[in-house]
Amino acid sequence: MLQSAGFRIFLQTVIIMKQPNETLLKWELERERFRIEDRFPPPAKRPERHISDILAGMQETESAETGALPEELVQRWPAIAGEQLSKHVQPSHVKEGILYLYTDHSGWLAELRRLPKAQLLKKISLIPGIPVIKDIRFQLDPAIQSRRK
Repeated sequence: MLQSAGFRIFLQTVIIMKQPNETLLKWELERERFRIEDRFPPPAKRPERHISDILAGMQETESAETGALPEELVQRWPAIAGEQLSKHVQPSHVKEGILYLYTDHSGWLAELRRLPKAQLLKKISLIPGIPVIKDIRFQLDPAIQSRRK
């Protein structure tokens, strides 16, 4: 009898020590309850975050990657783009050698996509002190997009 009581205590301590963590226990219960054949639990879900935190993080990384727009380019923009185009299209920023131009209307965006970029790039490259710009991208101004909604 003494031997069996000692064995029982030994067995209980081994069971307690080998007991899986709480998530595995929950998984085993769910597996039995819902008759799931998969032996392993699904990967853990990412913690939920507020959209404002996500957007703030995106803005920080974008502003770190975005280069400042050269002042000389801003001053000479009407001469580079022409009087009519410069009223509706403004240079925004330079990122990784790409100049981003913002338009004030989607109609101008469509027109700009037909415009030969090579002419603008050639005029920009003639300005002294401007970093090398490899390409130009046209976008609708985000400030105008947010006002329309």
